[in-house]
Amino acid sequence: MTPSEEYVANLCEKSFLPFWSFPNPLGKKDKELCDLLVVCGNNIIIISVKDIKVSNHKDQSVKYNRWIKDAIEASYKQIFGAERFLKNINEITLKNRKNSIQLPSRKDRKIYRIAIAFGSDYDFPLPMGFTDRGFVHVFDEKSTEIIISELDTITDFINYLEKKEKFLKDKTILLPEESDLFALYINTGLEFEQPIDTIAGSKGIWEEYVTSEDYKTWRERIEPSFIWDYMIEHLYNHHITESSKDIEIQNFENALRVLNQENRVNRIELGLLLDQAIIKKSKGRMILPQEDNRHMYVFMPLSIKNWSGKEKELEMRCIVARYLNPQVDTVLGISIGSNEKGDSVYDFCYHYIPEITEEFKQRAEEIREELGYFKKPIISKRSSEEKDDFGYFGL
Repeated sequence: MTPSEEYVANLCEKSFLPFWSFPNPLGKKDKELCDLLVVCGNNIIIISVKDIKVSNHKDQSVKYNRWIKDAIEASYKQIFGAERFLKNINEITLKNRKNSIQLPSRKDRKIYRIAIAFGSDYDFPLPMGFTDRGFVHVFDEKSTEIIISELDTITDFINYLEKKEKFLKDKTILLPEESDLFALYINTGLEFEQPIDTIAGSKGIWEEYVTSEDYKTWRERIEPSFIWDYMIEHLYNHHITESSKDIEIQNFENALRVLNQENRVNRIELGLLLDQAIIKKSKGRMILPQEDNRHMYVFMPLSIKNWSGKEKELEMRCIVARYLNPQVDTVLGISIGSNEKGDSVYDFCYHYIPEITEEFKQRAEEIREELGYFKKPIISKRSSEEKDDFGYFGL
């Protein structure tokens, strides 16, 4: 792996976790398929990275055309070759030649293509838009770090790619820096009626944005969301051991995938609710699912009183939560607190329950009657001012 490929792989792993980010997977005849493959849900992102120095030719147009050919058009070739290979397979072999990952159903796949070109002069305009074989996003060093660092959840990153493709449909533009288009996306969602020539001539929009009060306010606003990030990192680093059973590992991975697909705005509220659950030491909370979501959360603070039976209590609270919320099929339970040393502790359980049987209903009602879990819930609403509302039940 070249230094530039390793840099991109580390950025993606930090943001998307190793569950979705796979450097140098193998393709036809066990040759490298692409520099990085990201697989999440039905989405596949094919990434090609080239680090090409600009030639010393005196003619600027010759320098530019040579660099485009070696740094970008070569990536196009690799990306579309990888896509052709993926169309005929259901799993991909990883670099170690031992492990493989399942790909989403062929009929449901959504493929995104990214060419990352290092080594340019920053005044080189980057071509972006639809080729005769599909849309390719083109990033340079600067835009790669900005976009993956700012859109550091897999959901936000894919939303940007999708919105950008929709906005540039049937257009090809030359933009001095991808980061300027990204700044327009942040401020408008690319949902505006503005002449494309105006956008193509824009420059320095990102630099202006990051020095603005709006950006400062945004960074302050998302501070609570990093509680969610910390929890994911803690779970990932501490909850799988050599003695873990296959089913435990699978449930762990399923749970982490759900946790990590929450976008940054959702994580703000979820982080606040996690923090409140710890501070107020409430007995338990059901976080109501957002519209169209098929999953929900149960938060349960830990204390000396429930420490010894915390796993069982969390499981039973999840059962009741599923019973009370027929619109979901997945419940993730998270118990939170600190141990005797004062270290943060996060335990979790994952329950996929697509159907509720009469037996399940009876058990849930018995738990409510005998233990009082969510028997008389207090319905609360969030106190912050986010657009997407998370109501929740207490007790």
